[in-house]
Amino acid sequence: MGRIEVAQNFIAFCCGNNVLVYDGRNSETQILNVPNMEEKHAAEKHTTKETNGNNTSSIASSNETQIMSVRASPDGHYLAVASETKAVTVWCTRTWALLYTHDLVKRPMAIVITSDSSTLLVADKSGDVYNFPLKGCQPQDDQPSLSKQKGNKEERMKTLVKVTPKPLLGHLSMLLDLTITEDSKYIITCDRDEKIRVSHYPNSYNIEAFCLGHREFVTQVDLLPKNNQLILSCSGDGTLRLWNYLKGECLACSDTREQTTTLLHHYQEYVQQKNEESEEIKRFLLDYPAVKSFALYSSSEEVHSVAALLDRIPAVFVYRIEGITLKHISTKELEAEPRSVAWSLSGELIVLQEKDEEPLSVFELVDDNLQEVAEHWLVSLGKKQKHHFTVGHDGLNLDVLYKQRYDNVADYLKKKEERIAMEKAAKDGLIPLVKKGRWSK
Repeated sequence: MGRIEVAQNFIAFCCGNNVLVYDGRNSETQILNVPNMEEKHAAEKHTTKETNGNNTSSIASSNETQIMSVRASPDGHYLAVASETKAVTVWCTRTWALLYTHDLVKRPMAIVITSDSSTLLVADKSGDVYNFPLKGCQPQDDQPSLSKQKGNKEERMKTLVKVTPKPLLGHLSMLLDLTITEDSKYIITCDRDEKIRVSHYPNSYNIEAFCLGHREFVTQVDLLPKNNQLILSCSGDGTLRLWNYLKGECLACSDTREQTTTLLHHYQEYVQQKNEESEEIKRFLLDYPAVKSFALYSSSEEVHSVAALLDRIPAVFVYRIEGITLKHISTKELEAEPRSVAWSLSGELIVLQEKDEEPLSVFELVDDNLQEVAEHWLVSLGKKQKHHFTVGHDGLNLDVLYKQRYDNVADYLKKKEERIAMEKAAKDGLIPLVKKGRWSK
């Protein structure tokens, strides 16, 4: 669920229906307008009906494109963007021209690019993973940007290269995230059914291990930078877990409920509001928040800093991984709920918040505590481009991932008590005796 992507030469932000990119090579800001493929398909159907003689009225306007995730290729030449409108677009980072787009059957949930920058992997809502080649469309230095290309929007979209997706693997549940090892030997996927699967790549039918232990959906999984033997995951059960993924062994677990005591009222107010709207909410919403995402920064192979975000909680929780230990070191309360976080290459924490006037904040980790950097060029960028950061909603609502819980034991015990009471009443002659059996009269 990467909504901030930090690369060597640029930083990309998911901003509602577009992507805002700050290019450090020329200190310029680019706005990548992602094509709405649902509008394109609706227009094609409309044109087909008119050709067949069925004159229809105006086409209903579909919802704006919402960006789910952005990923930069390791070589820095490509930027892949996944949107809700069942499409993944690939952009050239040298000229910021749109190279091509991929139409998907289902909405993409997560994307990742292999370490050799040759293949794009896409996980969708139905639980399938597809791969698309990237090297077939090399970036051209003299290719004009999308805004300078001739022709209207429809004509430019027709020139995009069509690539047939290749199915790689599938889950029986909605996929929420995926990653691939640096040597491209294993692909790691996590889903709504609490599972983390480690599969060989590209022969993904060969499963190496399962990492089992979470009790709710797994929202994110990622390899530790500078240490590809371990992965970190977070879940709707409120925990962060450190794994040896080849053995499927949980090495450490941190329960965020221990750190949210003073902040839990923010989430409880939300749950109370949802309960007032619908009684059915009580069947699946828990009384503690999910861990929705995290960001990793490695100062060495043994020491890693983790910034984690909890659903509906206006704070950033900082953890440290040393060897195979995972411990909470501090909590930074914020004025508004953070949307996403990412570490810069120099070790500063970038926070995108639900604030209209100052959406971007930057923090430094000093003596295990986050200290805000007031004068920073990213803060100024957020103020200048604030109208872009406030557009659209923020990705996936975690409420839809919880499963309804039924207390079958309580229903059974209640019916058992009623049956015993009726049998006793019949024995005492208070009610007529009811004969049981198929042939009873």
